Amino acid sequence: MVGVLANHVPTIGVLKPGVVTVTDNEGKVTKLFVSSGTMSMNIDGTCQVLAEEVVKVEDIDQSAARTELEAAQRAAVEGSDVAKAEAQIRVEVADALLKAATGQQ
Repeated sequence: MVGVLANHVPTIGVLKPGVVTVTDNEGKVTKLFVSSGTMSMNIDGTCQVLAEEVVKVEDIDQSAARTELEAAQRAAVEGSDVAKAEAQIRVEVADALLKAATGQQ
């Protein structure tokens, strides 16, 4: 977990699958799921996020996320080593997506 306030030391980081909480200047909070990406924090407290996939947590379909997790878990034990590695990435993303949808993250 990372928090960004004004006068933060500029930083660049890697985002793993999970929830990004955005608070705007008026205090409105929006929770977003990101599958992966990078972030850069600026000294003025602003932050840029570059993500492969972004979806509002409230818009996540729990059933679809569960189905994707199950399919990815099956694929992670079948096929070539490359196919298994790709499926393992799908497992990590789908697991984080389901946790976000159910409020576990």
